[in-house]
This record gives sequence, structure tokens and C-alpha cells, in this order.
Amino acid sequence: MEEKEIIIPEFPELEFEERNHTYWLNGLEIPSVTTLMKILSDKVYGPVDPQVLANAARKGTIVHNAIDNYLEFDVVDIPEEQKPYFDAFLSWKEEVNPEILATERKVYHKALRYAGMCDLLCRIDGKVTLVDYKTSHSIQPMLYPLQLEGYAKAWGTHGLKIDDQFNLQLKKDGSYSIHRYAPNPEYYSVVCALSTLHNYESKFDRR
Repeated sequence: MEEKEIIIPEFPELEFEERNHTYWLNGLEIPSVTTLMKILSDKVYGPVDPQVLANAARKGTIVHNAIDNYLEFDVVDIPEEQKPYFDAFLSWKEEVNPEILATERKVYHKALRYAGMCDLLCRIDGKVTLVDYKTSHSIQPMLYPLQLEGYAKAWGTHGLKIDDQFNLQLKKDGSYSIHRYAPNPEYYSVVCALSTLHNYESKFDRR
């Protein structure tokens, strides 16, 4: 049976300013999912040397951009230092053979008004799948599921049902791991609570 075509919506009303990682919806600034999660990520990464975090973020950006260029333009351009992470992605792609639907695609939640950048939307075994790349040494099970759920629910408000979602951990030795999380309504309830808290806090800035 032939699978039906899936059209991933685009949102010209949503703009992203990369320099300071800011989203604008119809000219109004809205928070990202990672901004909403900052109060939690600070608990995890607060004790870590800021320079270490900056280096890790730079590595992640390089790998993400290399994968995006490869999927979009079939161009391989990555420094030798980060190449094992890219090779790990290639291994996953070769073994799983996903149908690529969209890469590095912006999305926002219609009701909660938060936004995010999704690494990869693809179809695997007939399922519309949301994939979020991670190049970190360890996986944070208290943080990462919230990010995935936030993105998935945002797509849902635009009529796109996400059937599966996972972190694709790309490792320094060129291997990869897939991290799925059991369905848990708590994830989205936390995202909603963080959105409510952010909106309330923003009122202080307007006083």
C-alpha cells in the first residue's frame, strides 16, 4: 500500500533571529522551548564551567549544521574534530533509511505561543517521527523529553500528528544511541506550567 504524501507546513509568520536565538511571531517576541526550560536546565548545568558549556554548544551547532547541509544539499563539510559525530549520523541514516520530510524546521504552538527548531522530521516504518540530535556525553532524562514533547505538541496544533519521537545521541567514537521515552502526560503538563510561569514573569518586565 502506497503511503500518503505528508506536507510539512511552513510558517512565514514565524521568524528566527539566530544571533540572539530569538523567535518573533507576527512581529511579537515569543519564547523558545529551551527558554521555557531554562529554570530546569540551570539545575542540571549550573555547576558546569561556562566555557565547557560554550564549547559543547559550539560542537553541537557545527554538527547540526553539517547534517542539515548534507540532507538539504548533499554537501559534506565538517571539521575533522567533529567528523565522528557526523559519521554516527550517517551510520544511523544508512541502517534506518528514514524518509526525510524536513530538516531544521521552525514551529510554534498556536495556543501557548512558544517556538522551537526541530532537527529532523522523517518517516520511519510508516510513522511520522521527530528526531532531536544530541552530541552531549550524557543524556538528561529529566530535560530532553520535555523538549521533544513541546515540539510534538506544537506540530499537533498545526494538524501534524507526531507518531514517534526520540533523541539521536551522536557519539565521539562514531557510534550512536536512540533514546525514546515512555509516553507520560507529565511531560506536557510541565511544558504548560513553564509557559505559564514565563508569561507571568514577563509581566514584571512591563511594570
